[in-house]
This record gives sequence, structure tokens and C-alpha cells, in this order.
Amino acid sequence: MSIEADAQRDTGLTEADVARLRAEGKSNDVPARASRSVRDIVRGNVFTRINAILGVLLIIVLSTGSVIDGMFGLLIVANSGIGIVQEIRAKRTLDRLAIVGQNKPQVRREGVSKQIPPDEVVLGDIVELGPGDQIVVDGEVIESASLEVDESLLTGEADTVHKLEATQVLSGSFVVAGSGAYRATKVGRDAYAAKLAEEASKFTLVKSELRSGIDKILKFITYLMIPAGALIIYNQLFSSGQALKPALNGMVAALVPMVPEGLVLMTSIAFAVGVIRLGQRQCLVQELPAIEGLARVDVVCADKTGTLTENGMRLSELMLMDEHDSDSVTAALASLAHDDPRPNASVQAVGEAYPDAPGWTQSAVAPFSSAKKWSGLSYG
Repeated sequence: MSIEADAQRDTGLTEADVARLRAEGKSNDVPARASRSVRDIVRGNVFTRINAILGVLLIIVLSTGSVIDGMFGLLIVANSGIGIVQEIRAKRTLDRLAIVGQNKPQVRREGVSKQIPPDEVVLGDIVELGPGDQIVVDGEVIESASLEVDESLLTGEADTVHKLEATQVLSGSFVVAGSGAYRATKVGRDAYAAKLAEEASKFTLVKSELRSGIDKILKFITYLMIPAGALIIYNQLFSSGQALKPALNGMVAALVPMVPEGLVLMTSIAFAVGVIRLGQRQCLVQELPAIEGLARVDVVCADKTGTLTENGMRLSELMLMDEHDSDSVTAALASLAHDDPRPNASVQAVGEAYPDAPGWTQSAVAPFSSAKKWSGLSYG
């Protein structure tokens, strides 16, 4: 290997290299999360069957010049507005959470390590790894110190995999023990996890039996309204001898009560009340019908770390076997936390509780792994 390649391995890319690679489109341009856009949310809540029925009747009434008789059109605004406001609110909140909860890799550039957003990683970047770090792009390991990677999310295998130099790592896996670094070889849509996410994370609407039942009723009523409207307008024009505008108003007045707009409105209000009550308990609902689905759930399974709780730890209590040895124990714990180059959550909690390290010189390292469930440092 050339001296130039060795130097690049040690220090990483320069800012000029990064700018050039971004201009060439070789950055980690990850496909957007498959959620509904604002346009789709508005279209899904406005273009419904009941809005179509009431909209046609409203147009007929307004064409006669009778604005007061078209007040039932406010139901269109109410039915659509409740769903639009809630779903847009949920979308914006989830988008903000996605940004806040992003895993920021530690990238080495020009010999300096810094955290950057995943979409700023470029081809050839050196990404440093430590316990708990997620691998954001595919790459080749160039440094390994007892590096163990969990690939269960990709392969289904629960056993960790030891990664030596020149072995491949795939995005979507994460480090469980040791430390190291890898060079990005596939970024953006070429990365393994991005391909899986693009295929699997398609947005689907929540199935609601209440709304399905209401749609069936409205479909049946639609078929009845066509002949009923024709008979009513015929009777108004020819049997009663009314003019066209009064006849149209009379037809609409007879057809509007056939539409169960109260049922639809009360269903939307019931969903909205459920969303508000869940919001008071710090819950976020993406779609109104999800309330109905939650009512049918018997068991909820959730991964709480970093989602329902803060992704961090605090040292609550130190229990000693010998109370006379407390100073040496706290000194050892402080040194352990201070000298760990990539501490996990437990070691970070110890370091926060005991920040004053005595300055001992370490002689050996035993990295943490989930198999043995311990790590340690020796100080001669």
C-alpha cells in the first residue's frame, strides 16, 4: 500500500475531497421516509364520499342563489378540517422527532473526529465506531480493536460477528463491543439498509371498520339519491308547476336529510376527543381512525429505550462490600470511565458520577461484550 493511502487512512478525507464528492452526487442521500405529504393528507380528507355528496348538493343550492340554504356545506369543512389538522400536526411532530433522534456518526476528516448528520457522510469517509454506535453506511473495516457487530436486524442471526480489518460491515447493524473504524464504500440509495427501507417502509392507511361501514351506507344512499332526486324534481316542475330554482331548492331540501352527516360528524368528533385525551398523556396519533384500532388492542409491545424513555443512564447508588475501601473504589471507577475512549451508557453514567480521575496509567484493556457482560481496565 502506498504512503499516500496510509496517510489518508490515518487522517480521513479533506474538506476539498468532501466538497468534490458531494458535487459528484456521492453523498449519503438517503431516500425520504415514506410518510404522507401535506398534499396527500389534504386530498385524503377532502375527497371523501360524503364530501362529494354534500358538495354536489351545495353546488346545486348555490347555483340558485340561495346561500342560506347551503349552510349544510359547513359540514364539509368540519369533517375535513378535523382530520387535516390532526394528521398535519402529527406529521410535523414525527418529522421533528426523526431529526432529533437521528444517529450521528463519528467521522474522521483531516485527522479530526467530529459528529455529523448521516446525510453528510460521503463516499470514502472514515467512520469511527464504538459500543452502541449504529453503522449508517456500508463499508470496509480499516481499524479493529475487538470489534463485534450485531447484524440481527439484517440477517436474523442473534450471534454477534467479529469484524477484523478488510471485512465488510453493512448499514443497519450496530456495534456491541470493541471499537474500530471503517471506510464508506456504499452511501445513499446504494447502501444495504436504504434499499431495505425503500422497499419495506411504504405508507398504508389504517383500516377502520367504522369508516368502512359508513362508506357502505353512503354508497347505498348514493344509488338511492339519483332516482329519488329525479322523481322529486319531476314532481316539483310538472306536478306542482314550480319554477326551476325553487324546484332545485326543494329537491336538495328533500335529499340532504337522507345523508347521515350527523353520523359522520359525530364519528370524527369521537376520534378527535380520543386524540386529545391521548395527547394529554403524551401520546401522538398519526391518523384519526387509529383510535379505533387502539381500542381493539389487547397487548402492546414496545422497545422503550430511547423511544419511551431518555436514551441515557444515571448512577443511583454504589454498594460496597467493604466500607473502608470506598476511596479506592471510587478512584478506580473514575479512572475506568476517564480512560475508556468510547464509553457506553453505563460507563458514561459512572463518569458523570465520579469525574475526578486520579491519573493512573493503564496496562491492559478488556472491552465490553454482551456475551460476557463486563469490561475492564488494568492499572498494573
